[in-house]
Amino acid sequence: MRDEQNKGKGLSAYLQDIPDPRRRQGRIYPVVNILIMLILAAVNGQRSLRGMLGWAEAHWRQISEELGMEWLAHPPVYGTLWRILARLDMAQVAQALRRWIQGVGGEAISVDEKSLRGSRRRDGLPALAVVVAAAHGMRIVLSRAGVEEGNVTEAALKLLQGMPLEGKVVTLDAGLHHRQVASAIIEKGGPTWES
Repeated sequence: MRDEQNKGKGLSAYLQDIPDPRRRQGRIYPVVNILIMLILAAVNGQRSLRGMLGWAEAHWRQISEELGMEWLAHPPVYGTLWRILARLDMAQVAQALRRWIQGVGGEAISVDEKSLRGSRRRDGLPALAVVVAAAHGMRIVLSRAGVEEGNVTEAALKLLQGMPLEGKVVTLDAGLHHRQVASAIIEKGGPTWES
């Protein structure tokens, strides 16, 4: 329901439900804006908190305008970022990002089974397998589910249950063409299409 309300809105709409771990007193930078700033830095190749802060400092004028914080002369200091991140529930942040990516993923989603490269095991055991859903428009993986005991259909059903499919075209790998999978897609509002 909340994702339907957020449809077509920016990332901040999906991050709004993440509680700020700080006391109300002394909050200058909203936690949503801090997360967006860090995500932008990560998307631009920064992998450490210091690197993200350095990137934000170099781009602060543009970032602060976009986030409506022009009145702030500089981004939060390293200690503030570290304290917030140490207390945030990262599972909630990851879930919000996943929902946002799925919401903006475009009109077409491909669902495919993949064997993980280099996972073939000794003793004759097969390689590890996953079922992956990828957005055509964004060219990114939206979600994945591990295949347990060779049951690809069950993994595909598990994956599709957690995804918004209304109005999206879902293409399936030939090995996933089963009545159960097609029914699950149709029940969630998405038509099927053979690839």
